[in-house]
Amino acid sequence: MLSKFLSCFGLLLPTVALRAIFDGEERDTGGRGIIPHRRLVMVVYPAMAVAAVLFICLFVTALGRAPGERKKTGRKSIKDYRLMQHLGVSDAVEELHPETSFTEDFGKAFTRPRLFAFLVAIALTFALAVFGDNKLFAVEHSLANVASVEACQAACSANPLAHCDSLKFEKRFCTPLGKYCAAQKSKSSTVEFVSCSFSIVPEAWKVDLVVMSAIIGIFLIVDGLSAELILFGLSCIYGIFGVISKKEVWAGLGSGSVVALALLFPIAAAIEETGVLDCAIGAMLGSPQSFHVAFFRMLIPVALLSAFLSNTAIVTMMIPIIVSWSRTLGVHPGKLLMPLSFAAQLGGSCTLIGSSHCLVARESVDKDLYEMSFFDLSYSGAILSFATFFIMALSLPFLASSATPETRQDDAAETVSRENLYAVNFSLWPQSPYVGMDFAIASMQLKRLSGVQDMWRKTEEHDCLTGSEEVCFLVDEIGVISLRQMKGLRIASEDALRALGMERERRHLYEACLAPGSMIADEPFDFDALRQGLGACPIAIRGKDAGACVPEAGDIVLLEADERYVAGKLWQEVFSITKPVPNSSPIRVGGVHDQLRCMLVCLGMAILIVLVTLEVVDLAAGAGIFVLFLVLTNAYSMTAVYKAIKGPVLLTIAGASGLSMALQASGVAMFAARRLTQYALPGGSICVRVAVYVLSAFLSMFMNNSATVAILGPMLATISRSACDDDILCQQRSMKALTQVMVFAAGTCLTSPLGYQTNLMVMKDGGYTFGDFTKYGGLIQVFHLICCVAVVSLLVDSLDL
Repeated sequence: MLSKFLSCFGLLLPTVALRAIFDGEERDTGGRGIIPHRRLVMVVYPAMAVAAVLFICLFVTALGRAPGERKKTGRKSIKDYRLMQHLGVSDAVEELHPETSFTEDFGKAFTRPRLFAFLVAIALTFALAVFGDNKLFAVEHSLANVASVEACQAACSANPLAHCDSLKFEKRFCTPLGKYCAAQKSKSSTVEFVSCSFSIVPEAWKVDLVVMSAIIGIFLIVDGLSAELILFGLSCIYGIFGVISKKEVWAGLGSGSVVALALLFPIAAAIEETGVLDCAIGAMLGSPQSFHVAFFRMLIPVALLSAFLSNTAIVTMMIPIIVSWSRTLGVHPGKLLMPLSFAAQLGGSCTLIGSSHCLVARESVDKDLYEMSFFDLSYSGAILSFATFFIMALSLPFLASSATPETRQDDAAETVSRENLYAVNFSLWPQSPYVGMDFAIASMQLKRLSGVQDMWRKTEEHDCLTGSEEVCFLVDEIGVISLRQMKGLRIASEDALRALGMERERRHLYEACLAPGSMIADEPFDFDALRQGLGACPIAIRGKDAGACVPEAGDIVLLEADERYVAGKLWQEVFSITKPVPNSSPIRVGGVHDQLRCMLVCLGMAILIVLVTLEVVDLAAGAGIFVLFLVLTNAYSMTAVYKAIKGPVLLTIAGASGLSMALQASGVAMFAARRLTQYALPGGSICVRVAVYVLSAFLSMFMNNSATVAILGPMLATISRSACDDDILCQQRSMKALTQVMVFAAGTCLTSPLGYQTNLMVMKDGGYTFGDFTKYGGLIQVFHLICCVAVVSLLVDSLDL
């Protein structure tokens, strides 16, 4: 008794909070006492024991960390080894640490904030056991094809967890849409609806387990652990303890949305590989002279492309373009990069495939009330995007803190070491956008690319660049990749590189050190012999002038080679050390076959969208056929398909599905929905939608938006039924509106850089701080809230779109 008293006293604050939450609900403990012993033994007591063990271990670990007890073992600087420095290894190898002890590993895994979150979860679960009644988490269960009240009563009595006091049996005659119903059959009411429903009270310990694990899981995701690991791990735990069935644990991996998303990844990669996005963006961006014209010409294509392709990939591709573009316009990149991220988020919520959380929403909401189609989000999303664009333009003065003048360094102020760089010649296409551009402006733009250090001309007869002119760049291996991706630039050895064959996905850049006594040293490169014997074509020699073709033993040669030759015996005899360059396959554009492949891929994507929109084919089946077509026509290889599929995203969605089912099965989702409806419904349907938006946007600030949708999606059906009583048409409209509000809110996180990956991507180049997002994005988020609720209500309630 003393231990229980001390425990209750120590948990007074959370229990008072829970008491406030449960206040006003009917509680019936059934004469079993305040706290059922079984639920404490199953969840709370084991959790307390684990917490006690962890705190003891943490205390012992802290005592064992006496200052000066362990001396750090030093090692010789890698810069002392001239050969490895010459190879550039010093830039690639991180500091190696000695083997850690168990106590150090424990201290990193179980930090004080994590243990504190564990205690909070235990406290809330204990308070739930003290003040919460099982019936608060009752789940509504309905049966079909029940002929009479007696049969309904028998089905309820056969279920040991059923609460038959809430049994309802109704037979109604309704119109085909279900809007007008009556107890008697009439001419207009031709459809018979028979409903048998009663409440099922979940076992108390299962509710405690879901609440405690969900709190800990959400904190760990916010703390930085991978969302896919936490969500999928929770699903497995729920399956082991019987909260959900084993079939439901793996249901996420087998759902049509996850399969469709997995197949859409290689399709999007195939479209990006064609280069059609570069042409489309270049045509849309143009060369505006006014900043505000440039502002809108950037936002519209980004939102449009993000509606069908990965918005992360779009932002990745656009960042260097926008940085160079901003210099041409004479503004700081910070004026454009944050709006770029926001536009990608807005566009990603406009179609079913725009972002992964849209597909999660389709799976997590009740399909009996609403099943999202391909373009359901497009009407509201397009209006919402354009309205938000104007507010973003009007709010630009609040972005002034990041838009400070950029400090530029003159070329003479910084001396670039040529020892560890390559000098590579490039030529301009006659149709290149750089033809006719002032050399100083072109140099300023191209030197902004990753890995590009310097640029000069061989002849300076004109101030402007001319067609087919050769320019030389001082670059590292990454700079070669960056320049080869720029439209209008052609590497000088392009003809020799093309002679390596059409299987460009097997070709990569390699940095190779010529071995002593190498058979290709001390004589000019024989390109034909290198191609046939080593499957390679040299591009440049580190530290030597462009065009140098007489390598010496110990030289570092940058070359492009077929991966099948690199492990061969002849290669090992010629080169002593080989270092592959990641993501360095040549772009697949410019050839005759590339033009045909581009047409097939783009036409196939258009046909897929049309067929899915008309519901002729399912999205997963259509995407599977399209991927098969790409592989059979050699437009894309199976190796590239496997590389394009993003496993972490798929596991996140699959794990979110298991969490969603557990929240429904335990009644936690229905309880939260009832409480939300209770507080918000007196203000009308608009107030309910505002509450859903605020909750969705708040959770997305700290955790994955797919996880947010998975948690909130199951609640929407209860909210819709509570708001519309027995009007089926009203329930369907309410469900559609709430789902769209949730999707737009969860997919548009503007107030925090942590809320969406594109926000983090633009922070470095834009020079942003956390406060910049709060000041500029917070104002836009408030407008987005107002506009989102207004637009969705107008289109769904009034226009039925």
